[in-house]
Amino acid sequence: MIIVLLILATFVFAGAMIFARAGRTRVLTTLISGLIIAGGLGALILNDNYHWGMHQVTQTQIQDLAPLQSKRTALRVQQLGTGSERVIAYRVKGATKASRTVAATTTTTKLTTGVPAQVQIRTTTWQFKNHWARVLFSLGNTKTKVVARQYLFTIPKTWQVITVKS
Repeated sequence: MIIVLLILATFVFAGAMIFARAGRTRVLTTLISGLIIAGGLGALILNDNYHWGMHQVTQTQIQDLAPLQSKRTALRVQQLGTGSERVIAYRVKGATKASRTVAATTTTTKLTTGVPAQVQIRTTTWQFKNHWARVLFSLGNTKTKVVARQYLFTIPKTWQVITVKS
């Protein structure tokens, strides 16, 4: 919506500067449309750089784990690149396919021992504060930007973690 306002204000500004006669109406029209252009550009910059009109929302999801292949194999860790990054394959109870952690700079993974076998996924995203912020800044994009994602795996001591080198 803010892009539409910027385009309209630009046409009004240009039209007033080109076609309007010199006088109070021309000055007032160019001043108001110029302020709308400057304010809209400032709001877009603040939204893009500092997430103006947004706030962080954290969601936590806890799922029980099931062994991947045998009764003792819990997780499969695959090292990426230099070894500081890794992708962990795991299976949730009731699922037929294995799931994987997301390999991104905003993702952290931690393995701990304990009971019960579970994974806690904490996802923090940017969401709009209110309806007006969504109308102004969404630009048709309904996806939320992930700030951070944390996987905390708790596995029993009897389960094994297999490391696969790529």
